[in-house]
Amino acid sequence: MLRGGGMLSIHGRGHKKMLLVHGWSGWIGQFESLFAEVDPDEYTVYAVHPLGHGESSSEQSHPGRFIEAVLDAHDYVGKPFDVGIGHSLGAAALVYVEAMDPCFRRLVLVSGPATIEGVLDRFARFVNLGGRSKQLFLQGMEATVGLAVDRLDLLALATSIQKPALLVHDDSDREVPVEEARRLNQAFPNSCLVQTSGYGHSRILQQPDVIRDILAFARDTAVR
Repeated sequence: MLRGGGMLSIHGRGHKKMLLVHGWSGWIGQFESLFAEVDPDEYTVYAVHPLGHGESSSEQSHPGRFIEAVLDAHDYVGKPFDVGIGHSLGAAALVYVEAMDPCFRRLVLVSGPATIEGVLDRFARFVNLGGRSKQLFLQGMEATVGLAVDRLDLLALATSIQKPALLVHDDSDREVPVEEARRLNQAFPNSCLVQTSGYGHSRILQQPDVIRDILAFARDTAVR
C-alpha cells in the first residue's frame, strides 16, 4: 500500500522502470495488451491503483488522488522512472507531477486532456452535479492537491517540461476531444503526436500499432 492509501502492482524484474496510470473509473487491466509486449527482463512495471480504484479498498476517490498516487509511487521506488505512461486522467496526473517534481525520463500521454479543470467539468456534467455541488467538488479537488484548480492548467505546465513526450489520441474520442492533444503537442518543447482514427477513447490502448509506437518511443527508437 502506498502512503496515501493507493496501491502499487509490480511486474517484471528488468533494470528499466515503467509506471502505468489508468484514467478515472479505469483499471490496470486496460493495459493488458501493453503488458503482453513488455519484456519482463527489460522492464520492471509499476502499475498505480489510486485510492478508490483497482486493488484499493476505499470506495471513494477523487481526481486529485491520481496525482497523489503518482507522487507516492515515485517516493516508493526512490528513483526516476524511465517512462511514465498515462491514459486520460492518468496522463494529466503525469504532466502535473513532472512539472512540479520531475521523476520521468520520458512521458507517454494517451487520450490525455489539456486541462484538469476541463476533466473536472466533464466529470461534474457526467454525474449531473448542480452548481453548488460542483463548487464543493472543485473545492475538494483543491484541498486534495493543495492548489487552486486554475493553476492546474496542463498547457501552461507543459511548457516547462523538457523531457521527450509522446501524445497518442484518436480523432473519434468522444470523452476528450483530439484538439486537446493538438494543443498540448504545441505546448510541449519536445513532443510528437500520433493521431489514430476509429479507436475511440479507451480501445486505443488495445491496438497493436499503438502498442508498437509506445514501446518504440520508450526505447528511444523511431515512431511511425
